[in-house]
Amino acid sequence: MATQPRLKLALIGLGRLGAIRARILAFQQPRIDLVAACDTKPGSDEWAAANLPPSIKFFADPEDCMKNSGAEAVLISTATATHALLVIQGLDLGLHVMCEKPISVDVITTEEVLAKAASKPHLKFLVPFSRRYDDSYRAAKQMVENGSLGQIHAVETSCLDQQDPTGFFVTFSAQSGGIFVDMGVHDIDVGRYFLDVKSGLSNPKKQVNRVIAMGQQAVYGDLSKHGDCDNGWGLVEFANGKVLTTHVGRTLTNGFEGMTRVCGTKGHSVVNGNSTINRVEVRDSHGVRTITTPDAFVLYDKSFINDLAEFASAILDNEPLTCYPEDAYEAAKIATALQYSFRNGVPVYFDDNGLPIMEIAK
Repeated sequence: MATQPRLKLALIGLGRLGAIRARILAFQQPRIDLVAACDTKPGSDEWAAANLPPSIKFFADPEDCMKNSGAEAVLISTATATHALLVIQGLDLGLHVMCEKPISVDVITTEEVLAKAASKPHLKFLVPFSRRYDDSYRAAKQMVENGSLGQIHAVETSCLDQQDPTGFFVTFSAQSGGIFVDMGVHDIDVGRYFLDVKSGLSNPKKQVNRVIAMGQQAVYGDLSKHGDCDNGWGLVEFANGKVLTTHVGRTLTNGFEGMTRVCGTKGHSVVNGNSTINRVEVRDSHGVRTITTPDAFVLYDKSFINDLAEFASAILDNEPLTCYPEDAYEAAKIATALQYSFRNGVPVYFDDNGLPIMEIAK
């Protein structure tokens, strides 16, 4: 029996998500060989030695890793502000690249990365949005496509993190681009995923009319130093009249909740209306309750397996990707416009080229 080819891949970044990716790559991806892991933080080599097979080489320098690990592809799972440079380095070295969202904290840099990827069409470039690879979201997408919900006219989403007593994300906010860019980009993408925002347009370049956002520092006041908030609400009016509303937050006390309501003329579909970790109910003197999923990495655990499998198949079998660089670009434009709207207290309109008009607020 012929042995299936395997993709040699290097992982850059061993932080919270990077560590999850490392274990999946090492033990749950039959078509991928994790040949190297890289992180610049002191002590990362010790984590790799304790948690990964000894055959996986450790590098402390990303460029050294990409040049000398023997990898054919790289997965970038570092801080958002470092993504663009690493993506371009990987593509210039002839590597296929998968990068965690978002590509960058600003639109101009995102455009530069996409131009680089377009100049190398023989290389695969994937920015996966986890909900597109979740089985429940895919089931809801099938309902949209088969018409059982009627015409989809609006999407409502929420993405609410559990409070972090360490306040890590307050410091991280300086590099993340803000809550709408770092966190809300998932909600924006899933809205585009369900709403068919390209339909009925006289000008295909302009997919959005306007956005407006507001926010609070309800618990973490230091976020104001970075022009950020711990709870944000965004409203997106697409050019074809469809609407996305989203609430992103970091102050939940019971765990993680992430809900999406797809609003159709025949019916609504609600995904993760109650983000429980299992189907067990506790009934006692306190009432009836369930245990909430602790974080998004647990709720969407299978997504992080599915997107890697698709990436490997795209390279090894030339199978098509289901999430395109354009999706990351359009979501990034909306996310940066929402962050700007919150920071300046103004709505942001989009011009005929599909770009947000972000002028200094008067």
